[in-house]
Amino acid sequence: MIKGIGAVMVILAGGGWGMLQAAKIEECYRQMRYLRKLIFRIRSEIRYSRQVLPEAFLHVGSEAQEPYKMWLLSLCERLTKRQGTSLAGIWEEETRKYLAETGIPQDMMESLIRLGSELGTIDIEMQVKTLDLYLEQMEQKMEDMRTEQKERIRLYQCVGVTGGIFLAIILL
Repeated sequence: MIKGIGAVMVILAGGGWGMLQAAKIEECYRQMRYLRKLIFRIRSEIRYSRQVLPEAFLHVGSEAQEPYKMWLLSLCERLTKRQGTSLAGIWEEETRKYLAETGIPQDMMESLIRLGSELGTIDIEMQVKTLDLYLEQMEQKMEDMRTEQKERIRLYQCVGVTGGIFLAIILL
């Protein structure tokens, strides 16, 4: 009786692990979609409203969710007060500080950091084109993630349950 209950608990724990890993994949994709939305809004502020970067960060950041809100508002504050050496340095520091725990894939995080080194030193049209290029890269990464996502979610769920069953058999 006790062994049976223990076996069921091990199987449920394995299934729970699989569900947790699947949820992490879904959260990563959700964060990427939200970041893409923010970059689109920054692009629109620059292109159509003719805002300078600190003002664009302020407008978009005031309506954003955490931690993106703090990231953009901190960028605005530091750029306005001219704290730091350059936009690229401030961008990298604030991005690593606020967005490290969002679950965005490492390659996209590095690409986002590189984006900061390409903004601010060029005219409005070039900034818009730079943001367009980043958004294209992001779209490609999200497309790749979308095709892998279903397979990986199913894989994690199956591995969790079958691993739990295997472990329960070994323990019995």
